[in-house]
Amino acid sequence: MIAGLEELLGPPVTLQELKHKPGRRRTLRARGSRRSAIVKIYQSARAPVVAERIAALAMGPGEPTVPQVLQVDPARRTLVLSDQAGRPFRESLLDGDRAASRRVGEALGRWHAAWSGNAPKCFSTHTFEREREVLLSSTRLASQPLAGRVASLLDSLELEWAASTVVHRDLYEEQILVAERVALIDLDDAASGPPELDVGNLLGHAELLELRSGRSLRPMVREFLLGYRSEGPSLDEDLMDACRELTLLRLACLNDSTDLAERAARLGAAA
Repeated sequence: MIAGLEELLGPPVTLQELKHKPGRRRTLRARGSRRSAIVKIYQSARAPVVAERIAALAMGPGEPTVPQVLQVDPARRTLVLSDQAGRPFRESLLDGDRAASRRVGEALGRWHAAWSGNAPKCFSTHTFEREREVLLSSTRLASQPLAGRVASLLDSLELEWAASTVVHRDLYEEQILVAERVALIDLDDAASGPPELDVGNLLGHAELLELRSGRSLRPMVREFLLGYRSEGPSLDEDLMDACRELTLLRLACLNDSTDLAERAARLGAAA
C-alpha cells in the first residue's frame, strides 16, 4: 500500500491513524511530499460502493465541498480520498462564532436543496425502520434500564418521512469543516432521506456539546438554523425535533452516562 501511496502523494509517506472502528474500518491520514490524503481500509467490500457515492456527490454544489476520490482498490479494500481543509465546526460553536454557524447552515441548506428530488441512483433509501434498527443496535452499549426504556419507546413510535434528498446520515459538528468554503467529510453512510434527519442529528449533537462544555450554544444554533432556512428546503418542524430526540436517545445509549440517561428518559416521557 505504501508504494501506491508514494506514487500518488510523493515519497516518503507517513501514516497517522485517525479512527479505528473494529470490524468495520480504519481511517488514516497519509502525508507525502506533495500532498496528504485520507485512507480508509474496510473490513468488508464497501470501498467501491463508498467511492461511487462520493464521486456522485462531487457533481453537486460547489459548497459544501466533498472529498475527491483519488484511488480505490477493491482487492485491498482501500479507498483514498483528498484531504479536506478547515477547522471542525465544533471549534466554531465553542468559540461563539455566529458568522461561521450561519455559513454552515447556508451550505447544508444549499446541499439539501441541490439534491432535492434528484438523489443519485447509487444511494440507498434510509427509512425510519432503518433508523430504528440503528438506534436499537446502540442499546447493547447501554445499561439495562436505559436499554429497556429506549426499546419500549421505539416499539410505540412511528415516524413517516420521505427520502426527498441526499443526507449525510451521521452528521455532527466534527463532520463539518469550516475554511474559505464549508466542507463535509466521512460520507460513507450517505443515503437518500429527509433533510430533517441531518438537521436533527446536528442539533442533538450540539445539545450534547453544550451539556459537556457548560457553555450556551443557543446563539450559534439559531444562526445555523437561520442560515439553513435561507438556502435550504422547507423543514417539517415536528419531524426535525423528533430526529433531534432520536439522536439524543442514541447518544445516551452510546455514552451510558447518568446525565444523558436521565435526559433521554425525560424525552421519552415527553414523547
